[in-house]
Amino acid sequence: MSGGVLGRARAALYQRYLEAVYRRAARHRRRLGHVIFVAVTGSAGKTTTKELVAAVLARRYRGSKSPGTRNAAHWVARTVLGVRRDERFCVQELGASGPGSLDRAVALVRPRVAVITNIGGDHRKAFRTLDATATEKSKVVNAVPAGGLAVLNADDPRVLALAGSCRGHVLTYGLTPDAAVHAESVTSSWPDRLSFIAIHGEQRVVVHTRFCGVHWVHACLAAITTGVGLGIPLAEAAAALADAEPWPGRLTPVVAGGVTFMRDEVKASLWSIGPSLEFLRGARAPRKVAVIGTISDYGGRASAVYASVARQALDVADEVVFVGPQALRCASARTHPKGAALHAFLTPREAHRHLADTLVPGDLVLLKGSQRADHLLRLMLARDRRIACWRTGCRRATSCEQCALLRVPELPWSGGDGVLAGEPADA
Repeated sequence: MSGGVLGRARAALYQRYLEAVYRRAARHRRRLGHVIFVAVTGSAGKTTTKELVAAVLARRYRGSKSPGTRNAAHWVARTVLGVRRDERFCVQELGASGPGSLDRAVALVRPRVAVITNIGGDHRKAFRTLDATATEKSKVVNAVPAGGLAVLNADDPRVLALAGSCRGHVLTYGLTPDAAVHAESVTSSWPDRLSFIAIHGEQRVVVHTRFCGVHWVHACLAAITTGVGLGIPLAEAAAALADAEPWPGRLTPVVAGGVTFMRDEVKASLWSIGPSLEFLRGARAPRKVAVIGTISDYGGRASAVYASVARQALDVADEVVFVGPQALRCASARTHPKGAALHAFLTPREAHRHLADTLVPGDLVLLKGSQRADHLLRLMLARDRRIACWRTGCRRATSCEQCALLRVPELPWSGGDGVLAGEPADA
């Protein structure tokens, strides 16, 4: 049997397996009438919002949540199968990769509560326009029954517009005073973490969090608003956020070799870079370095996009390092007054050698990249341990710190820029 035929046979077998899982999950979902399913979707912040919503609801109720970032339909089915009938809630993250991608997951979850974070430029090639993205996300709101609840971001016009299609009750959140739950006095200047005052009607409560960056205020407000909508007092909902840790790779601080790295290496869509650079602008540190990998989800010429991001980064950082096969596209930004502080390296190993020579204890380093394309986390890991993997063609979704190949040199016939067999690994 040829490889192509065998591959198609395996794919068909796997598809039949998935169909069986969907059917089992649908039957099980019909038995869970008393469980409140909360669906969280949006272009960014889904995982953090999901985690925070679950933390708030757990203050009063017993329930579950979808694991990690597993938000595709087949993972949704597995989460549903794990829900027990004596639970009060299940918080499920839903991801959309293109038109129609939410249909099956929404039909399976049948959410009583919908939480929408924002409408942004992720999966730009699939959706083409932000309106198309909003149309797909609207399916979650449309699925909310008459007695249900939609929790919508009032600061995002496309999200707020979804209120008109909701059959249930709508609660809004945001920085605008018109939102049902809104925030004021929002601050986050590293090393201080995010804090703000949450306001609902006549109630006001000071909220302290472990998050880095003012943009996380929306995830926090979404969780508080969901809790309020499901009967949890404002102060109790806010208190649930105090001990919640940032999700790994979402502006997570880690100290390695005396240097503080802000891990934000999961994805680097163009529209997500601004908040990360704004965090760096307000941070207090002796020296600030921005390391930027492969940028995704943008329109126009790559050279113009990379140069524009480089100029923005130079405005807020003392040194800017681009890494990856597109890194040289930032070259025209060298006309910036701080252009001498701009560096570009085609591989992570080259960038590591530069950073090993230039970083000093006390530096604050932002790692902003796309996990599958860059694996920038190796730049942090190499600060205090020996690693052997400097592969450039790795497309693994696994975090480098959990990857079995981290200490495995690349073989000479595998191509790429990896360490050859027998060559010593960098310290």
